[in-house]
Amino acid sequence: MNVNVVIAGHVDHGKSTLIGRLLYDSDSILDGRLEEIQKLAEEYKRKFEFAYFLDAFDDEVKESRTIDTTGVMFKGKNLYTITDVPGHKEFIKNMLTGASHADIAVLMVAADEGIREQTRRHAFLIRLIGIKHFFVIVNKLDMVDYSKDAFEKIKAKVEEMLSSFGYMDVQFIPASAMEGDNIYNPSQNMDWYEGPTLIETLDSVELEKENLPTRFIVQDIYDVGGEKITVGRVESGALDVGDTVVFQPSNIKTKIAKISNYQEDLTHAEKGDSIGFSVEPLPQRGDVCGVESNPPVAVTKFLGETVLLEDKISLNDKIELRCGTKRVQCKILEIREKIDTQTGEPLENNPDSISQHESATILFETDEPIVVERFSEIPPLGRFILVKGRNIAAGVVLEVMK
Repeated sequence: MNVNVVIAGHVDHGKSTLIGRLLYDSDSILDGRLEEIQKLAEEYKRKFEFAYFLDAFDDEVKESRTIDTTGVMFKGKNLYTITDVPGHKEFIKNMLTGASHADIAVLMVAADEGIREQTRRHAFLIRLIGIKHFFVIVNKLDMVDYSKDAFEKIKAKVEEMLSSFGYMDVQFIPASAMEGDNIYNPSQNMDWYEGPTLIETLDSVELEKENLPTRFIVQDIYDVGGEKITVGRVESGALDVGDTVVFQPSNIKTKIAKISNYQEDLTHAEKGDSIGFSVEPLPQRGDVCGVESNPPVAVTKFLGETVLLEDKISLNDKIELRCGTKRVQCKILEIREKIDTQTGEPLENNPDSISQHESATILFETDEPIVVERFSEIPPLGRFILVKGRNIAAGVVLEVMK
């Protein structure tokens, strides 16, 4: 089974080092990668760390920070796809994107620093996204002499923070990602801890089986040898040759004649498959396809929770909204509640505007119909961005007004 895990937390609290340790201890590092990174670290005269296993670009090694989300795989009882999301507040949008498909979230808190700004904000965003399985690693115990007292003090403060977000009974793991304590192997330095390692904790999670309607997002229409092929990705459910399908908001009902994965013809495609198929009449980019028995619904109003990355949003503003591959103009119809992204507490009811790094529940009205879904049900159709010049906000769909 493939399980998606997102690692979150404040900058320099050890997210990338943790993933590097998991790769190293699970023998998941590609041959030659260790020597390559040692040479790269020596070139930039930096201490060799497990975090460098994840650096996809030279610029990241030079800057010593994670610029974008990074996806890697390692082995336990399951095969894990793990995403390291940035800790810097200017990368909140990447955090939302990286965490959106996660089955499990792990929050890193450094024992020598405790709770910081991004610790609170990432915990808030994980709650917003609705990841059901959530664990906390108190990292860098080697920096505080593996002290049980230091661990318990950090744990108490984090529990207090998490309870304000609605978390209950969260499991904590004392660890040192750099030294390998309680990550893949039990620690020899913390005889006071008798709980599971991180890999044992991950392996113990039992995921619920999905039973979601079929949703296929149209990326584009290609001309292949004179034949028009609708291409995109199956985001949930499955499609079969011969299925009668409905595309919205184009309101097209048709039958799938052929499916291809660009290498061979298929009779069946399921969640995660990028495919092309033949249908007539042709849908449009941004359409969403579902089977006739449970088709998608196009709407013009939905309630979303939005985190503003920059600038300002005011009541009655007109702004571009993007969801899936669809782009529409929308109006800020209501700002119902402003929320503190560091505490999760309501700040103000029915404000006239929100500013940079503030969050709010907003009722949107689009100029034309669009297919959106509750984020808790179908994440790719439940997250959106707002664009004015550059991307200024990221959000998730809470309710759809059908």
